[in-house]
Amino acid sequence: MTNVTLQAIAGDNNLILSPPSFALVKAMADEENELQETELSYDQKKEIAKWFLLNAPAGEINYVAKDLKEVLSDEEVYNEAAMEAFPVYNKSHMICLEMPSRAGDVIISSYSEITENEYLDPRTAQVAIVDHVKQICTKVRPAYDEELPSSYIEEFRSALDAEIQRYVSESYPKGVSTVNCTKGKDADGPGMDFELVVIITARKLSPQNFCNGSWRSVWNIDFQDESQVLDIKGKVQVGAHYFEEGNVELDAKKEFQDSTIFQSADDCAIAIANIIRHHETEYLGALEVAYSKLPDNTFKDLRRKLPVTRTLFPWQNTLQFSLTREVEKELGLGNSRNGAFGLKIHLKSNVQQTSIYKRQKKNECINRASLQVISNVLTSVKDVRPKGTRDSSSFRSSDKQPFL
Repeated sequence: MTNVTLQAIAGDNNLILSPPSFALVKAMADEENELQETELSYDQKKEIAKWFLLNAPAGEINYVAKDLKEVLSDEEVYNEAAMEAFPVYNKSHMICLEMPSRAGDVIISSYSEITENEYLDPRTAQVAIVDHVKQICTKVRPAYDEELPSSYIEEFRSALDAEIQRYVSESYPKGVSTVNCTKGKDADGPGMDFELVVIITARKLSPQNFCNGSWRSVWNIDFQDESQVLDIKGKVQVGAHYFEEGNVELDAKKEFQDSTIFQSADDCAIAIANIIRHHETEYLGALEVAYSKLPDNTFKDLRRKLPVTRTLFPWQNTLQFSLTREVEKELGLGNSRNGAFGLKIHLKSNVQQTSIYKRQKKNECINRASLQVISNVLTSVKDVRPKGTRDSSSFRSSDKQPFL
């Protein structure tokens, strides 16, 4: 092997670099071969792509898919990952698609799923056939009799659907709702249990302003004929994403449980709607209070309370006295031999502390702005102003209450 030296001049010193030994070159080559051998397999690439798609914030999966397609540079891997991820994402986010010919809107959820691409809209008694990747409804067909609930169940379902629609129109600027029967849809009269599911979804998408938000709530109502009780379980999920000069994401979840008495279809509908209204409004109010306190409590605790010197810098008096004279007096430097050197060090420390303080203040302003945007998104998704609740005459008696 030819003896070669590389010489680099740095100031007055010469740096001599010897060529790598044969053993080192061989070790580097072996490591490179191992890296090539450990390249991700087809299935690993697909699973990673699915993870990115499934974890996209509300309304942003298409942006993620576009970038992911360019990164993968493999059409087959992307298409298979998209075919598996989009249906799961659409159902979990309960997206709403408009049916052709303005026949109505259908919410994509596991509660309305008939087949992988067919979803029932019980309000119009139609089945929407959807393209999950394009997120569009391609066509509709009339629902078959076996896909619809019995006339007895439909009486309770339609009454509850009307009350929920009224509540959503009052409280959600862009909200959509549906009521599905998930159990006992063939019941033909009293004496049988059945279950209805209320789905409410609303989204506020504003990518041009770097913020998106969504509201999803699912309420399972179990009609128990023997005990004459309605067992109500609910789950609310709120998401907001703000990504201007940073990345702030909110993912809040809350579960509820309540009950009321089994009554007529209209009275049950009013009682259930009042319970849902009460819990959702109370929860959103609690969220707003919690996030309004973050800047003054949580973020304040995260910041360093004192600089490295453990003494507060008198920012309010910086224009009223000479910084050099006050520092000399405070350090007791005077005309001592080491006064200039000590002053130089102390002033350098103060400059660094000033830079740190300004940077912390800037971050705090960004955090405050992010929280304000999230609060605005939440307010636009769900209006929390008190709304009047409708009451049923059956609740005026002392033995029947809308809440148990």
